[in-house]
Amino acid sequence: MPLKMIKNLVVPQDHFFFDLLQKQAETAHAASHELFGLMGDYRDISAKVKKIKNLEHEGDELMRAIYTALNKTFIVPIDHADISSLANALDDVVDMVDHASALLVSYDIQKPSPPMVELSQILVEQTEELKNAVVAINHSRTYGKVSAHCNRVKHFEIKADEVHAKAITALFKTTDAIAILKNKEILDCLEAATDKADKASQNISDIVMKHA
Repeated sequence: MPLKMIKNLVVPQDHFFFDLLQKQAETAHAASHELFGLMGDYRDISAKVKKIKNLEHEGDELMRAIYTALNKTFIVPIDHADISSLANALDDVVDMVDHASALLVSYDIQKPSPPMVELSQILVEQTEELKNAVVAINHSRTYGKVSAHCNRVKHFEIKADEVHAKAITALFKTTDAIAILKNKEILDCLEAATDKADKASQNISDIVMKHA
């Protein structure tokens, strides 16, 4: 392990954990963007799903780095529990995006439904706000920006709930039971990803409340 990394683990600079969390948020946004791209241009599916899987692996590496640092560090800029909770929530977003993309292949979905496309677009916009919120907690002087970003994340989560509810209602008016089950699981997965993003924004709000 490089000497600089060892030093950061023992007595980390304030930016050390924030940098890792920011990379996690960027990974969540990148994965969401790739999923939306797949939904909108449903070709070369395997290659696009692989890109998302690679981002999921990057997210796992970031989680390992964060837990390694937390286990070896006593002096942290914010509470250990807050770092852990936020890191887990951000990682969950990537995991759900990866799972949704994998289901498209596993279930041999020939064309994503309009609600699937809309939910993936919402997730892109939501993770953009989430990424900006994570950046804003890096410095106390930018804490004032956090609330607006987190409110936008909540706004998109509510919008996703509405899209999901309407899609499920319409889905159960159809008669192909197998198609209903497949499509419902993908829709549920996409909606769950927006819930995870909202959970991350709540963690960020908690951090600001404690340290502002």
